[in-house]
Amino acid sequence: MRFGIASSVTAVSAFALVAACLPDPKGEYEDYLSRTAGMGGSGVGAADASIDTKPPETAVEGLYVGICVTALAARDPSQALRFYTETKYTPGTGGGKLTINITPMIGWDKTVPPSGEYTQPKSVSKSETRGTTITATDVAVADGQGRFTANLGTINLSGEANSISGRDAVIENTVLDGRFGDGDRFCSTLGGNLTVPYSFTFNPDQNTCVFVKAKEGDKLPALTSEEFVCPL
Repeated sequence: MRFGIASSVTAVSAFALVAACLPDPKGEYEDYLSRTAGMGGSGVGAADASIDTKPPETAVEGLYVGICVTALAARDPSQALRFYTETKYTPGTGGGKLTINITPMIGWDKTVPPSGEYTQPKSVSKSETRGTTITATDVAVADGQGRFTANLGTINLSGEANSISGRDAVIENTVLDGRFGDGDRFCSTLGGNLTVPYSFTFNPDQNTCVFVKAKEGDKLPALTSEEFVCPL
């Protein structure tokens, strides 16, 4: 009986702690629990032959679509955050420099009653972006390894670009830690602090981005859950 009482007190205390951060404590907390129940393991450290970790030998510019699975959406690719991503890489002695420009893309259809549902961009096109472009300039890329850490700062997601809930959201201290190579894909983890519409920490071990090379107007690539790994 004492064990049962102690467990109940612990559960209530934990809920109270979460509730203090959420505008709709019960609904948001239960939604998070349902999304993360049985969630798979980390996407960090696994091998993926499609990721080339050797940086380019010449200066290159590229267009990619960044697709990021998150713990808040149970790492579900269909509900991933997506970003129109432009890169510029310049090689150098001991390592190169990478500039990344990312712009959020459509992720929520507000026309579906009663409150909308997640969707995906019709194509990899600037017309499918929503919001402000975030830039990380001259990010160091390790020679021969492709390792980089890009500090993006604050990302503001409009409800139309938020495939997780359709609500305006703010992610602060956003960091991409990954590998950039000469292939058709590169990858990273996603870290940061969600501060709007409620508080949540994006643990890099649980949030993975895969950037797929594209041309303007290309069809959005369909990735499976197994492809969201980044060999750090």
